[in-house]
Amino acid sequence: MKMLRSTSLKSIFHNAYLKISAVLLIIAAIGFSTVGHYGVSWDESLEIGMVKSNFDLIVKGKPLPTDLKHYGVLFNLSSEVVYQLKKFSEEGLSYDPLAEAKLNVDNNQETFQQVIYKGLYERIKVKHPFTFFVSLIAYISVAGLTWILAGKQYAWFAPIVLALIPRFWGHSFFNPKDIPFAAMLTLGTWVGTCLIGYYFKQEAQGKVIFGFNRITTYSLLYGVLVGLATGTRIGGFFLLFFFGVAHFATRIVKGNFLQYLLRFWKFYLLIGVAWAITTTAIHPSAWSNPAGWFIGTLQYLSAHVRDAGDLFEGKNWHTPDLPWYYLPKWMLISIPAIFQVAFWGGVIWIAFKYKKLSDLQRAGAIFVLLQVFFMPTIAILKDANIYGGMRQFLFVLPGVATIAAMAMIWFYQILQKKFWGLAYIAQVTIFLSPIVLDMIAIHPYQYAYFNREIGGLPQAVEQYDTDYWSLSLREGMEWLNANGKPNSTVLVAGSFHAARIFADMDQFALFEYKPAQNEEAEQSETPDYFLVLHRWRMQDKYPECQVVHQVARQNVPLASVKQCSDFSLNIER
Repeated sequence: MKMLRSTSLKSIFHNAYLKISAVLLIIAAIGFSTVGHYGVSWDESLEIGMVKSNFDLIVKGKPLPTDLKHYGVLFNLSSEVVYQLKKFSEEGLSYDPLAEAKLNVDNNQETFQQVIYKGLYERIKVKHPFTFFVSLIAYISVAGLTWILAGKQYAWFAPIVLALIPRFWGHSFFNPKDIPFAAMLTLGTWVGTCLIGYYFKQEAQGKVIFGFNRITTYSLLYGVLVGLATGTRIGGFFLLFFFGVAHFATRIVKGNFLQYLLRFWKFYLLIGVAWAITTTAIHPSAWSNPAGWFIGTLQYLSAHVRDAGDLFEGKNWHTPDLPWYYLPKWMLISIPAIFQVAFWGGVIWIAFKYKKLSDLQRAGAIFVLLQVFFMPTIAILKDANIYGGMRQFLFVLPGVATIAAMAMIWFYQILQKKFWGLAYIAQVTIFLSPIVLDMIAIHPYQYAYFNREIGGLPQAVEQYDTDYWSLSLREGMEWLNANGKPNSTVLVAGSFHAARIFADMDQFALFEYKPAQNEEAEQSETPDYFLVLHRWRMQDKYPECQVVHQVARQNVPLASVKQCSDFSLNIER
């Protein structure tokens, strides 16, 4: 009986599915238990309002604005559907999803504003958990890719590596653009690799037949998946190119390339058609001119310039003037060093072991490396406008995590039969511990992480942007709710919505700091409080006001509350 129980426990411990599931459940439990700690990012109100704006304009037959028609709507639309389903489940048939739209703005402006911000906050409480839920797709996908590259028994390690890349973890709760795209792109890489493996299998069995069968169905579904990725962000279409390169680069070494191409061209055409139909269907602005819209979107997004500048290497830069190494430098300073070393070790290892890899492993390695290198390289060579650190390129991080995990696993497999295996595990644990400690210390601002090789957040604060999303304004506003004098005016410098959503409007009147207007009015109209994000040196405004509270991590202030009136506060110093 004891032997049977021992055997059962051993089989459970060695079950790859159970280990992966356990790791994913732990990641999910930590994420969902902390999702409510995060503030609201700068663009979230725009992203939420985009769904309604697009709907209204489509119904009225008006063209979409230039700044809206080029952005993917899939994630925002999905979030709104989840929100509407939640409201319907709570209120039943009495729920009116158009109640906000029916409000008379002219007759009751104050009530309208209250309803709008209440609606924003209610949607945020749904959208943040949904964003994290979507991010779990990336964790599942890196486990699947590592299963292919390093074996199923160790695939559980890859999601841990991804979770310990603070920039990815931190963005996973509020970023409505880059995290969904990273998740969908990584899913496309994994599923695409699996489809290539299925092509190899069917070819070996002589079953590459176009018709009503599995290989045709799988190809069709993959085209739909790539279309959905493109519906999240336009760069998803590169999966078509990655798929073709990974497939044919793996097969070309065996010769008969033209014959092979003729055998599969129908499946590629099917994937392309499915992609085009799906992409067009979920982009309303593409309905009248799909080809023109697609080309115009690529041109618009690659040349898009924002008015605000970036703090980089201690200097404020206008976006088009940033140096070519802006993106590589951000990756160097914001990805934990152990994973950078492991990643490059994995790239070298793939190069040396390439001939010994299976066809499926070769295809997977090529696919992942294309995900990591191709789009960043194109952006740098084309001198595209890159800003906001590396957040537009978060999609490379799942690929980095996959290759890094693969390299660390391969190295362990060499050492595990010797006593060095335990020493290696201990050493890796020691290297990973500071990352965990830093993530806890700066919670919930893990997206502002800088690795210890450059001195961490304390050394980066005067050199690079930290809380560029304005998340810390939530903490500042909540402090004012608890400590501020009622009936006061609060001037907000940073994302106004990020503070307004959490403000107690029964106590305060909030106004937005606009440099062009406020610099002239500073001497004549001073607010009671100045809630300011530490960016663009805005914290230097109103120097006569006293700093009464700071939102800080590791002794680095991210936002401040300044008191400008003479009344005293009952606060603990």
